[in-house]
Amino acid sequence: MKEISEFKFKCSSCDEIHIGIPNLGTKAPLQYYSIPKMETKERVILTSGTCVIDDEYFYVRGCLELPVIGFTDFFSFGAWVSLSEEDFSKYNELFEVDLRDEVAPMFGWFSSWLWPLYEDDEDIKSRIHLRNHGIRPYIELEPTEHPLALAQKNGISDKVLIKIYEYYVHGKRN
Repeated sequence: MKEISEFKFKCSSCDEIHIGIPNLGTKAPLQYYSIPKMETKERVILTSGTCVIDDEYFYVRGCLELPVIGFTDFFSFGAWVSLSEEDFSKYNELFEVDLRDEVAPMFGWFSSWLWPLYEDDEDIKSRIHLRNHGIRPYIELEPTEHPLALAQKNGISDKVLIKIYEYYVHGKRN
């Protein structure tokens, strides 16, 4: 297995050599993007780690970790999971707690798409695992035959990771 620092590629968009497995993510859960821009101020409370829509829908940002085949480290993608109001309140109560990894995982629905390769990812059953010392929670997808769940189980190739990088950093679709 190669170390994370050994991952490098020449980006087809900017022609630069990038070193190390990138960490990427989305700003908000999918549902946020369906709200007209002029309504977001009154309907949404969005921070870097939580989102509440219409005082009714509750989301937490966590890390979806995908193994990169042949490397020791994971690709971490900042994604969103919906929680019940009760679990969202519990999450907020524990936010400042330093040691919280022994809290039982919380059930939710995956609320992100990992473009450009994994679409229709929303509503995959998920669990949020709290981690210590302020580290974002780990997102565990329910093991199914969904391509994203299989990617979390089996890993992704370096070519897939490069496509994801080029999409999120440069907007490149192919």
